[in-house]
Amino acid sequence: MKRKYVGLVLILALLSVSFTGCIGVNGNFKKIRNTLKNNLDLEYNKTVEFSVGRTGLMLAGMVIRFADTEEPIEDVLSEVSRVQVGIYERDYGDLNAKVKNLNALTTQMENQGWKYIVRTVQHDEMVCVFVREDDPGFNQLYVVNVGDHEMVLVEIHGDLSKIIEIVLREKAFNVDFAHN
Repeated sequence: MKRKYVGLVLILALLSVSFTGCIGVNGNFKKIRNTLKNNLDLEYNKTVEFSVGRTGLMLAGMVIRFADTEEPIEDVLSEVSRVQVGIYERDYGDLNAKVKNLNALTTQMENQGWKYIVRTVQHDEMVCVFVREDDPGFNQLYVVNVGDHEMVLVEIHGDLSKIIEIVLREKAFNVDFAHN
């Protein structure tokens, strides 16, 4: 029984890599990464860069189902359709982030239909959170965190309004939301 389960998980993992884009990030993600690298004039080395589609997230949900947790992780994952993550490290030099770097990134993102909801820059750190809304609603989130020795980029696609509702219901106020 255990062998069949392990075999099934391996087959599903191979299928998810083959059919859901679970290998590399898309061109838009790379474009934003390269713009950041060029504007900051620093050399970052890729540590991790991957994309996970709906099937990969479904597999993650199956694994989490067996975990002993009271967190609503499975519910949240069911609302996510794709995640792209990039982590890049620098071995030398200090970040000297400037408002012009933040403005350049904001302009590029706004030209692609993103709106910032949070952005801040200090000498040794720059953080931005962007969202994109389409007809059905709030469905894309892009987080940029650039620090002294690391740059982290995360893009999430899915029903983010529903994710916020789940988190607030489970962890905050126990409020019911109107579905207009």
